Amino acid sequence: MKFRTWWAISLLLASAQGAQAQWRELTVGSEAELYVRAMQLRGVWEGEGTAIRPYGPEVVRRWMRDSVPAHPWRARFVADSDALTVLRPSISLGYNSAFPWGYNDGAVWAGRGLTTSATAGVAASWRWFSVRLEPVAFRAENRGFPLLGDTTRGANPFVDQQRPGSIDLPQRFGRGSYQRIDLGQSEVRADLGPLAVGFSSMNQFWGPGIAHALTLTANGPGIPRLFIGTARALVTPIGRINVQLLYGKLAASGYEPAVAEQDRFASGMVASWQPRSGKGFELGFTRFYHRFWPTGGLRVGDLTVPFGSLFKDLQSFDGGPADNQLASLFARWRGEESGFEVFGEFGRTDRAIDLRDLALEPEQNSAWYLGAAKSIQAAGDVLYLIRAEYVNGGISSIQRLARGQATYYEHTPITQGHTQRGQLLGTPLLERTGGLELAVDRWASWGRLGATLMQRALPEDEGEGVRRVAARSQWYSEASLVRFVGRYELFGQGGLVFDLNRRPGHDETNLHLQAGVRVGF
Repeated sequence: MKFRTWWAISLLLASAQGAQAQWRELTVGSEAELYVRAMQLRGVWEGEGTAIRPYGPEVVRRWMRDSVPAHPWRARFVADSDALTVLRPSISLGYNSAFPWGYNDGAVWAGRGLTTSATAGVAASWRWFSVRLEPVAFRAENRGFPLLGDTTRGANPFVDQQRPGSIDLPQRFGRGSYQRIDLGQSEVRADLGPLAVGFSSMNQFWGPGIAHALTLTANGPGIPRLFIGTARALVTPIGRINVQLLYGKLAASGYEPAVAEQDRFASGMVASWQPRSGKGFELGFTRFYHRFWPTGGLRVGDLTVPFGSLFKDLQSFDGGPADNQLASLFARWRGEESGFEVFGEFGRTDRAIDLRDLALEPEQNSAWYLGAAKSIQAAGDVLYLIRAEYVNGGISSIQRLARGQATYYEHTPITQGHTQRGQLLGTPLLERTGGLELAVDRWASWGRLGATLMQRALPEDEGEGVRRVAARSQWYSEASLVRFVGRYELFGQGGLVFDLNRRPGHDETNLHLQAGVRVGF
């Protein structure tokens, strides 16, 4: 289907819509998800952990029915029926003046120039069965710009020239326009009591953070996958448990480093624990594997991959299959009355030889994440959320001991690294060394106003220290707005990216703009 046709269908559906509840848009990285997190800090819509998102239909229906105090968007978060619902279509235009820029925007890749995207879909549920179909189509003008590194060698000048053989993060997707239609936020599932099973391409978030996590976020396309897990927090004598397993297929960008197999088998698991009250504390872990897609297709034995050895990489020591494992431990604590929470995560991207090795050098190929947030209910029915999220994956001092390390998301021989279709599956702050995001958002009945400051360290080399000539840092400042006008929801953002030492001795500035509309109210 051509992009113009998709856009026309979106407009047609938009013209037909009446009032809808924003609960239907509670997907990872959405406006609704950020608002719900701010409300959870106020003690509203509780009982579930935040580490496995999106929330299932049973949880959302329960929150729909909850009677809560007045809040800024109460006219939008209202209960609706389980009947067939046409999701509010959206159309968005983005622009980058100097080089590609965009993050936590799902399947959309925003190159230099104009990027246009559109979504439309339907959702329905009947008893224990639910289906959601909301694909996204986008077209990036993908105008040219000076590529980084030595692009004169090899057949593919678009790869990340600093890591040309260990990660699939193209600087540019070819020389012409780049467009795709992705399944987007689509899912078919069955919720059978405490158990949920289904097929999904929705973005998945694993971890305690708000916008960032080490393993899975909204930064790239969702993984087409089969999943099985808890439909809601399972109340047990030892506390509330949430678990999920996934088995999916990861695709390359088409501009990836040379590799024997383009497709990968993705498998992973996440689990979290809370006290029986469902308040105050959350503790859990994630584990995620990449393997080359098996010749002849998947077998029953492949279902055991997420339960593999915790120590001693079989590929390195016993001639086992090539794999890339990421594992992390995380925790979150919330003050019950203060509206404040703190959360963190520690992860590794390889296995220690044994427990002694792990205890002696836990920093080997590791990263850590720390965040805090404060929600404030102000006078006049106004809600604020202030947050800070910091990630550090810098090369540690054991590099001097000839124990090689790499940035957190790259890998060999599975040279695509932790990516899906050329975008990171984890936090964009950890593209190389790490970074920081500070943000404040203000909600009122008319919409939301926000401001963001981000910094990312992107040095050329992978040493413990960074030579001045190789130091590179990006700073991004942004203002964003959501405005309700009748049945229209207008949204936009504008910001500047300062790329310091983008090329040795040369800085560059990029203007980033985005504007769009959802129709339905």
